[in-house]
Amino acid sequence: MTAGPPHEHGDVPARLPAGATGFGVRSTEPDGGLRSFRTVCHHAARRTGGGVTSCAAAGVTPSFHTAVVVRGDRAVAVLRHTVLPLVALARPRCAGDADVAFVDDATLAAALAEVSGLRVLSVAQLHTPLSRVDLTALTAEEHAQLAYWKPETLGGLLFNFWD
Repeated sequence: MTAGPPHEHGDVPARLPAGATGFGVRSTEPDGGLRSFRTVCHHAARRTGGGVTSCAAAGVTPSFHTAVVVRGDRAVAVLRHTVLPLVALARPRCAGDADVAFVDDATLAAALAEVSGLRVLSVAQLHTPLSRVDLTALTAEEHAQLAYWKPETLGGLLFNFWD
């Protein structure tokens, strides 16, 4: 990535690297980071007084791994991009639901950042219009996917269900 990942105060990357869509570039981690992601989520959940109730691997779709962390009566889905070291928090989805409703949870975000090298993106960052993001480093395959799926936001590009 030419510029670093988004920063806490709403900054967006100056340029997204190839692989941001989840197409055409594979993770450098053997299982796309699933094993380390699962461990990170369990550590973060324990630090915040919660637990992990489920963990699902990315496949052909979605472009991210998902773990659900429950603390008290609140459940938050932790989404881990399979190529980039980025995480988003969202409402847990029902089976077959392809909509991602991003949420902020400062306590969980801080715990995730503390126990990993992953960047937790805020709702404001994820809702950044793609018109404000440099997409020139994406591959031709990724540009074809963008033209087909037409995401409008950074979150829609990074955390998607494209096949």
